[in-house]
Amino acid sequence: MGGILEDVRVLDVTRYVAGPVATALLSDLGADVIRIEPPGGGEDRTPLPFAEGFHGGVGFTQAGRNKRGLTLDLASEKGRAVFDRLLATADIVVANLPPKSVRSLGLDYERLAALKPDIIFVHMTTFGSEGPYADRLGFDAIAQVMSGLTHISGEPGRPMKNNSAWVDMSTGFIAAFGAMAALRHRDRTGEGQKVEANLLQTALTVGNYFLIDQAFNKTDRGGTGNRAQSGGPADLIRTRDGWVYMVALGNPMFRRFARMVGREEELLADPRFADDESRAEHGEALSAVASQWAKDYTNAEVLEILARNNIPAGPLLTPQQALDDPHVRQCFVEPLAVEGLSQPVPFIKPPASFSRTPGAIRKGPPRPGEDNEAVLAEAGFSAAEIEELRAGGVI
Repeated sequence: MGGILEDVRVLDVTRYVAGPVATALLSDLGADVIRIEPPGGGEDRTPLPFAEGFHGGVGFTQAGRNKRGLTLDLASEKGRAVFDRLLATADIVVANLPPKSVRSLGLDYERLAALKPDIIFVHMTTFGSEGPYADRLGFDAIAQVMSGLTHISGEPGRPMKNNSAWVDMSTGFIAAFGAMAALRHRDRTGEGQKVEANLLQTALTVGNYFLIDQAFNKTDRGGTGNRAQSGGPADLIRTRDGWVYMVALGNPMFRRFARMVGREEELLADPRFADDESRAEHGEALSAVASQWAKDYTNAEVLEILARNNIPAGPLLTPQQALDDPHVRQCFVEPLAVEGLSQPVPFIKPPASFSRTPGAIRKGPPRPGEDNEAVLAEAGFSAAEIEELRAGGVI
């Protein structure tokens, strides 16, 4: 396969987003990731279908890249016996299930470590493995709303979660980071270990700034729409033909903004705009100033003027416009032909780049059980044993 992790094997017992994203990142770097799912295919293959008869939906295609596919009934005794033989060939096991489900399937770290002491077990949950919520089910949105961040998003009295699965994705990134650190430790000491990541802690980590602010300053922040919670103007501003997001943070940048809109003396003398916190508190007034200035310019003109004044800005793009953006196309999109789809999939390249050992997206997601024979043969199963497993519904 090539890649910095080409000699690492991962048994991927994950579903939906956070876990599959973590293992996809490892697969991008060359790890042999074997996705294990029930015979017939997992329940996470179906959301957002985009091709009749194709074996997975949009999210599954994104996070199933580069992996091999094995079907296995882990709820059965024979299925667990197969898993245990595969375990002997593995470096990492990844599961994103509640602690109770992990134990019932025989995937708990204590059992795995007894069979293979140097195994690294990456366990991903919604709320962590301890505490009153440990066995609750959850998704990205649950962590968003429980973190405090949804409360300060949207308009006052109308909290708004984000439609992107940023908590899931970020938890996947953290889990992959943890797996890599554990590999480093194992390579130095020979010791395996358990690595944990959970959705709520990820969301709380992202919002820790606001939690510290609340603990010390009792600010009781609420929603500010598209405006930033600190500094200003920082908002989505309508232009003659679209929208641009601009951010003026800090006094030097605010002075440049005031000069740019031709109101330097007036705005700099106004006590409402004395510092970042004051400007955020009165952000609506500053957004009105920016909007009044921008309404006679096109997006392209506004962006050029802001760039000339060293004020960060970017245009509001639809998903199609993002795909068509020349910088995005040149730097970040990796089109890949996937069997069963009518056009190449616009995968986004692996998010970390390496000058000597670059990652790559080599193939689309596996069909259910696509690699059953190859994976089991590599673990020492004979053709007769594999056929018996298939006949018995174990694979």
